[in-house]
Amino acid sequence: MKNNKCDLLLNKYLMLDKNQMVPLNISLHLLFCNKCRQTIKMLKIAEKEIAEPLSMVSPVTDESIQKIMESVSEDVYKKIQKKSISFGSWIVTGLIMLFLLIVSIYTISLTNSRTLSIIYALLIAFCVTGYSATFVFGNIDVFVKKISGKAA
Repeated sequence: MKNNKCDLLLNKYLMLDKNQMVPLNISLHLLFCNKCRQTIKMLKIAEKEIAEPLSMVSPVTDESIQKIMESVSEDVYKKIQKKSISFGSWIVTGLIMLFLLIVSIYTISLTNSRTLSIIYALLIAFCVTGYSATFVFGNIDVFVKKISGKAA
């Protein structure tokens, strides 16, 4: 059942125009489905490696994408296979950051220093913004379609 859902969502993703926002339901699926995320990354890299539009008679499947990547650039394909982003680590890091934020806010409130509180609030804002930006830019293919749609 999940495979049919993945195929349906990947087809909807591929029908999007370049630089079009990815709908929320597809983004959520991509956040939690490592297989679909990896398929999209392979498509993006395959398109970049070939630098020409692909004209495929057969339907796009994981096996066909794998064969294309192996024939174009085997070392890039092996690198993709080894690199698997775990969103669990992002969530754990975020929870640790939230815990430390709460503890440090309590500690700062004991000092009763307005200047120190403002400096600390700015530091926290910078850290949270950097963490969020790193997450979004590191996983941009989940949020915005980046495969070019050149006409043949």
